[in-house]
Amino acid sequence: MRWLYVPNEGFEGMQIGPRRAFESLFAQGKLSAYQAYTYLVRNKELGDHQLALDELVQTAEQFAPDVIFIQRTTDNYPMDKAYLQRLKAVSSKPKLVLYEEDPYGYIVKRLDTTIKAVIAESDMVFIGGTGYLLDMYQKAGAKRIRFAPHSYDSERFDTPWTPTRARKWDAIMIGNLHCLKRIPFLHMPGGASRKKTARLFYRAFSERFALFGGGQGWNNEPYALGKIAFEKQGDAIRDSWMSVNWGQFDEIGMYCSDRLPISLACGVPHITNYQPGYEHVYNNIPGLFVVKTPHEAVDVATYVLSLNIDDRLQLGQQAVEYARQKLHATAVYSNIASIVQETFFA
Repeated sequence: MRWLYVPNEGFEGMQIGPRRAFESLFAQGKLSAYQAYTYLVRNKELGDHQLALDELVQTAEQFAPDVIFIQRTTDNYPMDKAYLQRLKAVSSKPKLVLYEEDPYGYIVKRLDTTIKAVIAESDMVFIGGTGYLLDMYQKAGAKRIRFAPHSYDSERFDTPWTPTRARKWDAIMIGNLHCLKRIPFLHMPGGASRKKTARLFYRAFSERFALFGGGQGWNNEPYALGKIAFEKQGDAIRDSWMSVNWGQFDEIGMYCSDRLPISLACGVPHITNYQPGYEHVYNNIPGLFVVKTPHEAVDVATYVLSLNIDDRLQLGQQAVEYARQKLHATAVYSNIASIVQETFFA
């Protein structure tokens, strides 16, 4: 397959995981040709959206892809059905494949006009969740829908380290808590449970619990230590005996943010909230604890701290081994490419 990757990037090369995955597939001969075109960056550099749209078509015409793999489109880069049909009509007649990892809702963070157009014109759509999210994509006109989880890259996470036997925190949480329309207590779906979980952990573990994240919802919370750079969160996780999270959009089937793969890849036990379907995709993973209430999260944390250090270290090692096999970007994107190959070019 000739593979044209159209990543959602604020700067060239930002999407480290999928870029390395496709480069690896090309080096192995599993892709016959590979090229990336950063549409948001080129749109800004050209300063004219129509020129940017035309350039993407020209790029596709010159490269002659079998697949145009586009990642997370929004009204920041408007495209309508007529334009997408023009893009698919280049001489190689490529299949258009969309991958959208983000969650959406019917009221908060709704599908916008552009992504609806891309969904309808795509030959296959990969999404990071099921349940009502699956229904939304079907209503938007998706022809073939497949599931693909969030992933992590090993340039920033799962880097070499020697697990320590003394750590600064018993547990940490990394997550934002923004207030919608600046109204206190009005959070994204799942936000209230995230805050309740954090407060219960602080009550249980005091200064041995820390939270890193931005948003008005963390104002005046004594355990909240502010934002942390994305690439630095692994260091913080590794200085704790476990990480804990309560995800936003916590009713989407099988959905998790990149918090789950990143946390497991850091090599410490991770506690996360249950979402419908987890028993099918994240079941019986050593080092991963799935809970149904904030109080249960504290119960599990107490259990983990009741294990001796060697057992805790073993849980962390088992967690990272699973992450490397199933949630590393190379594994996730290789599986995506295989599904596309088997569906359209077998």
